[in-house]
Amino acid sequence: MNKVRDTCPSCGLKYKLEPSFYYGSMYVSYGVGVAIAVAAYVLIYLLGLDLGIAGIFGVIVGTLILLMPFIGAVSKSIWANFFFNYDEEYAQKARENT
Repeated sequence: MNKVRDTCPSCGLKYKLEPSFYYGSMYVSYGVGVAIAVAAYVLIYLLGLDLGIAGIFGVIVGTLILLMPFIGAVSKSIWANFFFNYDEEYAQKARENT
């Protein structure tokens, strides 16, 4: 569903440092999921919806299920940015070669 390429098609950068590199993104996805759940709750509260506990729970779970691909992709990007640095010169050379 949210498969990550092994290498960059433009510059050939290897995305996976080791076979289990993105296991760390699971921890990041937990934090992103909690942030989205809190945002959904705050939105329900600000809109003044009286859904009850079961309704609020259902809205939060539904929101997390719908945004699961987004949460996975963002979490992998956040985790990768801890290890990869952006190099403007290298990116410019890669753009020129394509």
